[in-house]
Amino acid sequence: MNGQTLQIAVYGKGGIGKSTICANLSAALQASGQKTLQIGCDPKHDSTKLLLNANIPVTALDYIRSTPQVDYKLSDFLFDGYLNVGCMEAGGPTPGVGCAGRGIISAFEMLNSLGIKDNYDAIVYDVLGDVVCGGFAVPIRSEYADLVYIVSSGEFMSIYAANNILRGVAQYDAGRPRVAGIIYNKRNLPGEDERIEAFSQVSGLPICAVFDREDAFAFAEEQRMTIIQMGNPPHLAKQFMDLASHTLGAKRYPAVPVTDEELEERILGTTSPVWAPNQNPGPATSRQTADIEPSPKASPAYKYLSKNMLLNEPLHGCAFNGAATTAIQLTNCKVLAHAPKSCSYISLASITSSGRRGLFERGSILPASISPNFASTDMDESDMVFGSTQKLKDKVASLMLEEPPAIIAISSCPSGIIGDDLTTLPPMSNATTKVVTIEADGNLAGDYLQGMLMAYTSLAKQIIDPAAPIKDKTVNIVFEKVIAKNTKPNFEFVRGLLEEMGIGINCRFLSDTTFESLKNFTSAPLNILAYADYTGLLLKSFFEAEYGSKFLDMPLPVGFHQTKEWIGKVASFFGMPNPAEQICERYEAIYNQQIAELKKTLSGKRMFIITYNSDIDWIIAACNDVGIEILKIALPNFSQDMGYRTKLASNIPIEEHYDRNKRFEDERELAPDIMLSTYVNETRYALVSDTIPMCPDVGFLSALEMLGRWATMMEAKQNTTEPSWRNDAEVFRKVFSGVAFTQASRQ
Repeated sequence: MNGQTLQIAVYGKGGIGKSTICANLSAALQASGQKTLQIGCDPKHDSTKLLLNANIPVTALDYIRSTPQVDYKLSDFLFDGYLNVGCMEAGGPTPGVGCAGRGIISAFEMLNSLGIKDNYDAIVYDVLGDVVCGGFAVPIRSEYADLVYIVSSGEFMSIYAANNILRGVAQYDAGRPRVAGIIYNKRNLPGEDERIEAFSQVSGLPICAVFDREDAFAFAEEQRMTIIQMGNPPHLAKQFMDLASHTLGAKRYPAVPVTDEELEERILGTTSPVWAPNQNPGPATSRQTADIEPSPKASPAYKYLSKNMLLNEPLHGCAFNGAATTAIQLTNCKVLAHAPKSCSYISLASITSSGRRGLFERGSILPASISPNFASTDMDESDMVFGSTQKLKDKVASLMLEEPPAIIAISSCPSGIIGDDLTTLPPMSNATTKVVTIEADGNLAGDYLQGMLMAYTSLAKQIIDPAAPIKDKTVNIVFEKVIAKNTKPNFEFVRGLLEEMGIGINCRFLSDTTFESLKNFTSAPLNILAYADYTGLLLKSFFEAEYGSKFLDMPLPVGFHQTKEWIGKVASFFGMPNPAEQICERYEAIYNQQIAELKKTLSGKRMFIITYNSDIDWIIAACNDVGIEILKIALPNFSQDMGYRTKLASNIPIEEHYDRNKRFEDERELAPDIMLSTYVNETRYALVSDTIPMCPDVGFLSALEMLGRWATMMEAKQNTTEPSWRNDAEVFRKVFSGVAFTQASRQ
């Protein structure tokens, strides 16, 4: 931009005659010696037709859609009209698809990159005024419009649109007045002169041109030319030449919109009635009330909210990513991300991270999270503008050739913003492949956990067969943490316990499972939560409400006491106590032997705990067994859970919503021997420190590994005269060597 180009944005309600006025203004500016460009910013792309003798040019957006960026040339979509007025149309998508506002942004970005402003003295932007989204507001941003005209008749809805335009201009004025005034295009309606005068007064804007409704405009359109080109009638041609002169020295006014109520009062001389609560609301209001209080069969995405969404907290992660991570656990299905490459790549990297970590650390092969059946529509700029529902359907059709049992299509932010319709996909299902959808819409729908909930509930409702035949002595495991390091060994341990009691696993919802397994979810007579946190309990309520599912009243157990109780409850449900008693007796001997050994070092020690975990009874129970005194439990806010669930901490001080900045002050005052926290493994005052796993190992002996570490660290620090820092390397070799109690806990 050369800094001298006069940029004029002309806004007005659709059908108000704005394009005709713009074309004549551009011709008049060119006739006045100003090299002028007119840019049509309406998807109808008919702004410049009078300057081009009704020829319809290639639009900028059609050009962007068909041309690689490196090949962009102005001459391909910039045309010379009457008197060599530059003519360009931004264009837009087919009505009902895509995002025309995003199209305007794309077109302007391309024009900037090609330096189009450097070639003209004046640019006239012809902009649709009924739509006030960010895309259509681009021409009134400070880097574009120096001058803004508003075209209006005396009709109230035209004035209403003009007031809305002032609201948009006011957003970008930043103390720099830019509105030149009102161009009054008459409709010869009763009282319109009074209404436009009233609007001029209330807005503080002058009426800088008045055009009567004359047959000459219709005749000029039939001749496919402007009034300036016809030169007839002379008074109209002079009016446009005067308007061109006005633009070159126009005074600028601030945009001062008024409220809708004030507009009605000042323009119509009336006020709108206000509905009172004791009045009959009528059918529309009754429907709104029904929407606010959904029935038990309401949409799962509406009914089941993550903690962040429920409490209006900052979002943690992206719903699209959470939905994709969950859906990929149906290992024999195809997951299709309706998203740009970047979104798909980030989600794929997130999904595979846990599998890659397991492979590198332990040699574990997790196909669902190392090589998932993941595809993408690879949305691009053109899709954002013109819509990509057909592209999505074509991709689904190509995936169906591989004959997976299901294709799971997930929407992202971009596809959600432009309104691509996923409801067209399920009818594409055939006898081999079922097409299901998750309308996650990225951050528009919520956080990562909300995406998981949407995937859980959507997949369940679209795939589960409520009439699946019952399989005796089987259970479903619900809500394993698919990104936890120990999910696989935890499952294998639980499966071993259940098999020893003659019980099989029907479905893992949803972790490394299949379409058929999910379809037959209701075959299992008993369901067991892996974690009874906020999300786990929400899923429990979902299955109880939708399918009448029965749940064990304990999640997968951690620690000796929980595991013994859990096995007893499972055995009682299926009526098989003998195997359960034998299992418990075997582990009890091991547990008691190791507790007796640990007491020698840990008895009488004092502990301070800071934890995000809502259930640490397995730690409290083990500490009680070896004689450790717990001084305090502090609970900071956690994005995935709320509240604190315990049966054993009745005599322990508990501080919820804990400020982590108090940690070292509290540690100094409490003087613990052991500092236990969820993430930060450091201490200034305690003898040893350790971390609480967010997802602990299940089973009888899981707590003993932690207690064994504490004992080893204490013994190493106490049995040396060297400064503790010199001994740390040896301590860590002992503690994290993989021996001690780790092996016993998995036997």
